[in-house]
Amino acid sequence: MPRELNINSVRGRMPVRYRVPVLSRVLGIVAHILISGYCIFVLFSVIRATSPFLMKVLPLLVLFVSLDALFRHFTTLNSVIFTPECLWFRYLLLPSVPIEYEKISSMELRKVITYYMFLEFTDRRGKTRVLKSPASFPRMMEIMYNIADLAPQARLNDELDKMVGVIRRMKEKQSEVEQ
Repeated sequence: MPRELNINSVRGRMPVRYRVPVLSRVLGIVAHILISGYCIFVLFSVIRATSPFLMKVLPLLVLFVSLDALFRHFTTLNSVIFTPECLWFRYLLLPSVPIEYEKISSMELRKVITYYMFLEFTDRRGKTRVLKSPASFPRMMEIMYNIADLAPQARLNDELDKMVGVIRRMKEKQSEVEQ
């Protein structure tokens, strides 16, 4: 028996939210705040003029890496929400981006060091914009399938078009087996 495909369509059951697990996001933020605070404490209370050079530089490097990771936690994609009117990309500190389905012109899956989904759309001011989202976001295949389903006018690159076609065929076979 073929494997069951665990990709659900959002059509008919909106609003649907996909998000980063809250516990992992909160633990990451708390851990990086604690690491940054400890580095600042070490810099101002432990380090002396006579301390070795490595002891002076190491807390600065750790602080830099920790603040960079903290900044990324606050500015990366937090949730994707499918509503009947539009698609919402929400962030913790950046403004949310609403995209109407009929305004989506293309969607690509590209490898730029790691895989990203590029969504080209026309915003409410009539300006063409591109939204770049990491493909490592939870359930990204399901999100891309649903965008392709709800925005049939969107051009898909070859790899993404093949993936969506395979998912559609598997879902059709799955529904035939169930009936």
